[in-house]
Amino acid sequence: MGSHREEGLLRQLSQLDQDADGLGQGPGRGRKAAGPEPLTTHLPAELDDADTVRPRAALLEKHPLEGEKQRPGTGQGPFFYIGGTNGAAIISSYCKSKGWQRIQDSRREDYKLKWCEVKCRDTYCSFREGEQLLYQLPNSQLLTTKIGLLSALREHARVLSKTSKLAPCAQAKSGKDTTPAPDELMWSSSGHLGPQSALKMEDFFPETYRLDIRDEREAFFTLFDETRMWICKPTASNQGKGIFLIRNQEEVAALQAETQSIEDDPIYRKMPFRAPQARIVQRYIQNPLLLDGKKFDVRSYLLIACTMPYMVFFGHGYARLTLGLYDPHSSDLGGHLTNQFMQKKSPLYLLLKDDTVWSMEHLNRYINDKFRKAKRLPRDWVFTTFTVRA
Repeated sequence: MGSHREEGLLRQLSQLDQDADGLGQGPGRGRKAAGPEPLTTHLPAELDDADTVRPRAALLEKHPLEGEKQRPGTGQGPFFYIGGTNGAAIISSYCKSKGWQRIQDSRREDYKLKWCEVKCRDTYCSFREGEQLLYQLPNSQLLTTKIGLLSALREHARVLSKTSKLAPCAQAKSGKDTTPAPDELMWSSSGHLGPQSALKMEDFFPETYRLDIRDEREAFFTLFDETRMWICKPTASNQGKGIFLIRNQEEVAALQAETQSIEDDPIYRKMPFRAPQARIVQRYIQNPLLLDGKKFDVRSYLLIACTMPYMVFFGHGYARLTLGLYDPHSSDLGGHLTNQFMQKKSPLYLLLKDDTVWSMEHLNRYINDKFRKAKRLPRDWVFTTFTVRA
């Protein structure tokens, strides 16, 4: 497990070392950093969600470390700081092997690399772009927690709906040509260039309710019936922990009683992520696409390198599968959730773990062999149509 992950991560860190070697050599002598490369396209089967919730190496792509000279003398830098334990051993071992010095004071601003967990804050007003690398996304909870993502998508849908209603009126008043400009075009799934159409939230996000908002919570309890299954997820967790299915009135009644009993409890108000209210409930997709009868998901990576101009790098990633065949009536969460953490609970995991992660090349061959002719798909659909639509 460690060897695959370290190889990918150390390849990214090696560029930091090369760039640092080029510092302080005088004008014209330092090497220029190469441009960003595509993200890692395959991760080992052993990685669970704690490892794959975000691509660590993606934020260590080749950035130029120009503009600051190394301190004279040996043992005087470059400096790096590590906060927390996520990936700490790998980062520390590599940096020290290259002569970098680890500092313990998080307030120091003379670092080249700062490796922090989300809970560790940094002062971005002192961050020197182009000279330092900081492994941390400010306000990342907006997208990395389930309630945060739901709120962001709802706000995006609201703004999109408002602007789409105003646009025709503005065009009619101006009398301008409404032919889409080149930057308003996008490639369709058939490979043709056409007008850009925004994907509606309901087209890709199941019906969802927040349990921390009383009105939404009561709406869910009112509309529930046993003809549809729901899935309940904690907002700030991973690896499939704390997830359970809701199938019948007894389970809904138990959840309702639990949330009602602590509604006014001052202790739980101070611990929002431990309370049952800090959850969402979603309609469960009971007829998903399957690979060899198993549930799967695809993990792809998108690195937004720049917004002005807009520059994005896409990494194909990999597909995760469950060990067992999908049965919507099964109570075993290992057949419903593709998380590696859940698959490891099976006694067959050590024997079949290689079957739970497919490279995109594997998936592409599978689609070519099984579905290309039957579904009239273009050859290498995974690397053409799917990539464009992703």
